[in-house]
Amino acid sequence: MEQIKSKIEKLANRINAPKEYLPTYGFTEDFAGPHIEVNGKKLHWVIIERGQELARRQTTDEKEFLFWVFDAVTFEMATRLELQNRNENEDFRIQLFKIQEELIGEIDSDYSDRLNIKHRKLLKI
Repeated sequence: MEQIKSKIEKLANRINAPKEYLPTYGFTEDFAGPHIEVNGKKLHWVIIERGQELARRQTTDEKEFLFWVFDAVTFEMATRLELQNRNENEDFRIQLFKIQEELIGEIDSDYSDRLNIKHRKLLKI
């Protein structure tokens, strides 16, 4: 657990991610905040709300796992930034997605490319 926590915190510092956007480790704060569990080599991304498990993804691929973490973290960051700089003349998602792709690209350019494909599908570009 300490190894993945250390990596996440190092990458979070690279993009100045607020601590409140980071997952918890080994326990849930509930309210749909993600937490991380480690079981052997399996990394688990878990979302719990009101005591109910809403989502659980698991992988042994650390790069994939870090994508899940920073997809969520950068989305929260981008949401705040877009709202502060909203252009009322365009679909808010255009700016939001651009900001998110830039933020996650500071961690790994492959992650940015991956999000760009996802976002283009959502925007039907």
